[in-house]
Amino acid sequence: MLVELLAAAAVICVISGAALVAFSEGPDERRVVRDEAENLRSWLMSRMEEAARENCGFKLIPIFIGMQASELKLEWRGGARDLESEFYSAERADLERVSLAKEYTFDGEWFTLTPAASFIIRSRRDPSIRLIVTASGTGYADVKETLED
Repeated sequence: MLVELLAAAAVICVISGAALVAFSEGPDERRVVRDEAENLRSWLMSRMEEAARENCGFKLIPIFIGMQASELKLEWRGGARDLESEFYSAERADLERVSLAKEYTFDGEWFTLTPAASFIIRSRRDPSIRLIVTASGTGYADVKETLED
């Protein structure tokens, strides 16, 4: 009787532990992806705003291995930072491209991005968890669940 009771308690502990791990990873991964997507959106918006203030532009060049980006390279054109480069990389999630464009050009005078850009931020642990960061042709960056939003 005591052995059966201990075996039942052990089974309940194992099931409870597995459920705790399964449910605790989801929201954490969603938060990681949300944070990384928001970081990219914020980085893009701040660079577009800086280019508008300086009345200059930049080229945004995704550096990819297959469909997965290792980082984004930003090359300033004109203004105080002419010909300077800076890089953005997602630290805790994967960055993927949606389009096949090799580079994007932002014009600070007209506040336009050509062509519009979309990047997927995907969880490294659970690839089904993802968000899309879009930068419209009118120079606005946003985080979306799908491209239809």
